[in-house]
Amino acid sequence: MNPIFGAGPALTLRFAIVFVLSIVAMTVDVYTDSSKQIRNTLSSVVAPIQYIADLPQQSIDSLSKYAARKQFILDENTRLKNLQLIQNEKLQRYQMLLNENAKLRALLDTNARIEAKKVVAEIMAVANHPFSHNVLIDKGQSADVFAGQPVIDEVGVVGQVISTGNNTARVILLTDQTHAIPVRNLRNDIRAIVSGTGDINRMVLNNVPHDTDIKVGDKLITSGLGGLFPDGYPVAVVKEVHNDPSKPFLIVSASPVAQVNRLRHVLLLWPDKKDLE
Repeated sequence: MNPIFGAGPALTLRFAIVFVLSIVAMTVDVYTDSSKQIRNTLSSVVAPIQYIADLPQQSIDSLSKYAARKQFILDENTRLKNLQLIQNEKLQRYQMLLNENAKLRALLDTNARIEAKKVVAEIMAVANHPFSHNVLIDKGQSADVFAGQPVIDEVGVVGQVISTGNNTARVILLTDQTHAIPVRNLRNDIRAIVSGTGDINRMVLNNVPHDTDIKVGDKLITSGLGGLFPDGYPVAVVKEVHNDPSKPFLIVSASPVAQVNRLRHVLLLWPDKKDLE
């Protein structure tokens, strides 16, 4: 036990020496440049090692930033594509409305007498039978629509009303094989009757004598006879004239001016006072 207790002063002395040396080292570090040189040397040695050690983390950070940037670009690209799709749809709708408005203006700007009543109607349904050419419109008795009423579009005669309901009416098209309309040749005023054939692109002139002055390209307009259609509305254009001596009459075919297979809107005409006199 005596050696243990005897080691006490020596241990205290060693602590004291270490303490004094520490004070001396701190003083030297503050007031001399030798320690700075040592630190600089150590820093030069350690810096490359630290740089290499940091490379994986720097690479991970760079990859993370790149991935985030790429995802942002992809998201932005998707957003812009969706926006473009929406804008294109709006543009198409806008263009459709422009075209629709142009057609409606053309309807209202037809050569119908200014003082005559006229109303735009929309096509609701089309007959499915291949030889029965008629359509259903969204105007009827509540709008004063009547049977026999003439119907036109922005370029010419479409047909006439054949029946009416309260809010709808049925219109027979001029290409229906049961429909006929009195016309005159715009070039020379020769009168004729043009009938439908059941073909939307072909009509025929009835009972035209062989010596009749009629040519391909002649424009046929309403003559005003018959009391249904006012005078002067375009009906058809002559497409073929065939003179067969074995036949009692010329074979004359024409194509309607109105595109009856593409109708969206039509114009209903009412007779004015001049028509009733």
